Amino acid sequence: MALLRTAERTAVSAAPRTSRLGRDFWLGYALTLPAFVVVVGLVAYPLGYAFWLSLQDIKVGGQGQFIGLGNYARLLLDSESRIYGLFWNSVKVTALYTAGALAGKFIIGMISAIILHSQIRARHFWRTLLFIPWAIPAVVSAFTWKWIYNDVNGVLNALLTNLGLVELPILFLADPKLALWSVLIAAIWQGSPFWTMTFLAGLQAIPRELYEAAAIDGANPLQQYFRITLPLLTPVITVTVMLSAIWTSNAIQYVYILTNGGPANVTETFPLLAYHEGMTAYDLGIASAIPLVFFPIFAILIYFLTRRMLRQEG
Repeated sequence: MALLRTAERTAVSAAPRTSRLGRDFWLGYALTLPAFVVVVGLVAYPLGYAFWLSLQDIKVGGQGQFIGLGNYARLLLDSESRIYGLFWNSVKVTALYTAGALAGKFIIGMISAIILHSQIRARHFWRTLLFIPWAIPAVVSAFTWKWIYNDVNGVLNALLTNLGLVELPILFLADPKLALWSVLIAAIWQGSPFWTMTFLAGLQAIPRELYEAAAIDGANPLQQYFRITLPLLTPVITVTVMLSAIWTSNAIQYVYILTNGGPANVTETFPLLAYHEGMTAYDLGIASAIPLVFFPIFAILIYFLTRRMLRQEG
């Protein structure tokens, strides 16, 4: 019996080993290698290097000194530090900017999607026209809005002056009370077509029989919207809100081109603050630590977004 067991073990050890993927597992590894290299080179390495820089006191062109979590302590706890007030101001500005943009895009996107979903004349033409802002590069549209807001030769001030609504030009980008609102309007104009497109796709997936049955039961259009449209669009709304929140809070084009964070830092979001600290103050440690403070928030959003999208595919 012992001799038989020994023979079985020898035969098993001599048999060729295969992966769970089968005989062609090396081919599978070879095919996934390019994607792995891209992920490591464009995501993992920059993220890891940024985290390493955030643990140092390092200037551009200088020698870094390891200080652990010192940069994070300066941002979050050290009220006497110069960067402390700027960081928390950028947090407030980013929250207001993101929330205002999401609210504006949701309202405009939902109304536009409902209108374009209805039977109107030249519906395809209006759909094409509405999606033009999304197709224009953000840098181009930002410079266009900067010209519109210009207090000397801007279109908006010229129109208001010719209509007799104002006597003096309005400083849309220089007035602390108007600057953030002005940037918000431009950002909402550029981002609303994406919301319209996603909402329109969701509306087209809702069976018309539900609305016909609701109308027979005596439901008016407002009741149909809150009882049928809104509940069935909830998955689409959730994905759109999370995607737009990540994109809007990390965007830098509009605030940089229109106001560069001014006046008096009232439009300085945290990505712009990180840019200023890295490219103006040359403090790479603080510049790397600022966005990494928000990394857990974005990681959670991306996690739930991925789960939601995979659940919908399933």
